[in-house]
Amino acid sequence: MRLGQLHSSGIAAYYDNLSAFLAFARWFGRGGGSQQGATHRFLAGEADDTPAPEQLDLLVLEAAIKAGLASAPRVLDAGCGIGGTVFRWRERVQGLYDGLTLSPEQRRRAEAEAIRRGVTEYCRFHLRSYHDPIAGSYDAAIAIESLAHSPNPTTAVANLAAALAPGGLLLIVDDMPAGPVESNMLARFKACWRCPVLADATNFRAAIAAAGLTLQHEDDLTSRLRPRALPALKVLIAGFGLARRLAPTRRLRDVLDAVLGGFLLEALYRLGAMRYGLIVAAKLR
Repeated sequence: MRLGQLHSSGIAAYYDNLSAFLAFARWFGRGGGSQQGATHRFLAGEADDTPAPEQLDLLVLEAAIKAGLASAPRVLDAGCGIGGTVFRWRERVQGLYDGLTLSPEQRRRAEAEAIRRGVTEYCRFHLRSYHDPIAGSYDAAIAIESLAHSPNPTTAVANLAAALAPGGLLLIVDDMPAGPVESNMLARFKACWRCPVLADATNFRAAIAAAGLTLQHEDDLTSRLRPRALPALKVLIAGFGLARRLAPTRRLRDVLDAVLGGFLLEALYRLGAMRYGLIVAAKLR
């Protein structure tokens, strides 16, 4: 089985069911904040007038601009979800965008939003794994909270690097284990969020070097997350763990896995077992 097939096997339905999770999770928050349907983490310390769903996208865009992002860039979003990052970048720097998702539901919603915004000519969405061959040449490839779901992050980085034009940027944001210990909590989180490998920062640096890219910038964003206190998380983990075991349908189990995984992740951050990192790399001109 090819990596792209392995990546998509069983996870597309999970992503589809996360549409229900987004509506459900806003009542509980994820990563320390109620996000009203956003798929990225809330970051403390951003300007008060920046809506929470936009904070991470704009921070990554700022990092790309500082690293020399081309004007009116051609951008690949590897794991685009319902297109939030694509639309926010397009609003600010124009350009052409291709988003990759494994979820038919996410693609449907992203395309509907592109129609609503009148940007279908500039923002396209594809039902495809980021492990599959990528046609075209991009000024930037974004992987925000998506490579955690890869069965082989090293190969994924190499595939994205191959799609970059000379001078193109690879921008990765993800949850990265802070140490080599495979705790039961970490294993449960990986199972809940369908993270078969979960690369750490050292793994990503090695993958970037192996792909022929040059590391430009790293930023540890962990201190800007706001996870709940451990006592509250223990109660939530126990309660949702029980609900998950009793759930009668796959759809409900997927939703509860997503919520439970979020609480487990917050606990891992509280325990210092995880870091939230931004990595920027570039292809030589």
